Amino acid sequence: MKKILYTTILAALASSQAFAQDAYDAANITTQDLNGTARYVGMGGALSALGADLTTIGTNPAGTALMRRNDCSVSFGGVFTSNAGAMGQDRGRFSFDNASVVFAFPHDNSGEGLQFVNFGVGYNKGRNHIGNLFTGIDLDLDKGVFSQTNQIADMAEQCYKYDAWGMLADMSAENTQKGHEHAGIICEDEQGYFGIPAKEANYHRATYGSSSDVNVNLSFNVSDQFYFGAAVGIHSLGYSRQSFYEELGADGNYYDFTNFYNTSGEGVDIKLGFICRPIATSPFRFGVSVHTPTWYRLTDECTSELHLNDEFVMYGSSWDYGYELQYHFRTPWKFNFSLGTTIGNNFAIGAEYELTDFSTGKYTPNGGGYSAYFNDINKYIGESLKAQHTFRIGAEYKPIQPLSLRLGYNYVTSPYYSDSYLSIPFDGHKTETDYTNWGAINRITAGIGYRWSTWYIDMAYQCQLQKGDFYAFDDYCTDQKGNTYYLPATSISNNRSQLLFTLGFKF
Repeated sequence: MKKILYTTILAALASSQAFAQDAYDAANITTQDLNGTARYVGMGGALSALGADLTTIGTNPAGTALMRRNDCSVSFGGVFTSNAGAMGQDRGRFSFDNASVVFAFPHDNSGEGLQFVNFGVGYNKGRNHIGNLFTGIDLDLDKGVFSQTNQIADMAEQCYKYDAWGMLADMSAENTQKGHEHAGIICEDEQGYFGIPAKEANYHRATYGSSSDVNVNLSFNVSDQFYFGAAVGIHSLGYSRQSFYEELGADGNYYDFTNFYNTSGEGVDIKLGFICRPIATSPFRFGVSVHTPTWYRLTDECTSELHLNDEFVMYGSSWDYGYELQYHFRTPWKFNFSLGTTIGNNFAIGAEYELTDFSTGKYTPNGGGYSAYFNDINKYIGESLKAQHTFRIGAEYKPIQPLSLRLGYNYVTSPYYSDSYLSIPFDGHKTETDYTNWGAINRITAGIGYRWSTWYIDMAYQCQLQKGDFYAFDDYCTDQKGNTYYLPATSISNNRSQLLFTLGFKF
């Protein structure tokens, strides 16, 4: 059963804790798009066993061992959301997606033993954090009891108990409440703090930024039958989110929160890959790759602005607490198993399965202290997130030798349990209460390519479809008969499309 959780820790620690990490941020950091060269995207990314594509530097690094010539390319295009622009952001954005080079060094042409040693470097856009949302909130007005102020009032009770006032509760308390002279969107009587049922509520959000990685790759071709590869990846993350929540209460008062949240930092991981042709005379091959966790060092920045009845009331900043909000995050391990084969010189098909257990993501402090807080959040990640399973299939057909036609499909399961919810530390600096339990992703891709002499040009189109259950806040109530009612989910979508071009040269 879904219920509100406020992280309660010893009062001695409560006054010093103002972090904002949660399971939803962990999932956001871990999630990756389908991105790379246009050939890779056009075939749905199902190239981990087929190899011989520059994107495999960062997916299955053994894939570059199948190359027999030097190869370099650049890829760029546009990403477009199905929702109109929000918070001043556009619905479409340009994206520079991939730039890679592989140098092939022949070692022996006897067909036995080490044949090639190949070296590659590749930049790849791991994720475009593009998203826009504007939605009304289903408040179930027949019951007339739901409001963001109810959740904030519960947090204020914890703040008062431990005398540790987090930003959200501190900004929202009444002007005369317990020495905290702030906004007054929640109320108090002799029983404690309480909220006011809402008559109407709306939410706007825009996300932007990207995560990317640069991989340095070394691969080996042994007897044209066994292929080994390794890569070291340097990751960069820059994610920003702006949101605007407005609520009209049953008492006629109106308030709104404008929030800004940013996470940035760098990380490192190692990737190992293997491809084998079990029958030397057959083009059929299978592949296995393992990605270690990415070890990130991250910094958060969070600010908010509160208006009551259209008048500016309060401004909050994450830096008010007197220290830098730096921490570490370790993403899950990633395992990939793939199959691929060619038929003659005109047809290739690949399929693969990938496993990433989101529940094993882990936060750690930057330096000593706060272990109780981070243990609590990591336990919550294990309870809220689960393993994500990704299935990819793709094919390439050459009706004439210079021309290639490609199709692909992905199915990506949701890493969220259906009853997951956002845990907010009552004494934290984060003022956003919204969260979304995203469903499965369906991707359909298509592409075309043309080769002439040593040059090639490819184009791909990708359509991604995804729905989610959105909650502007976490709230429930119990009537006089003991029946408990939860805030209804608002159905939203994260549909987007991508147009991608690659220009490459073999030398």
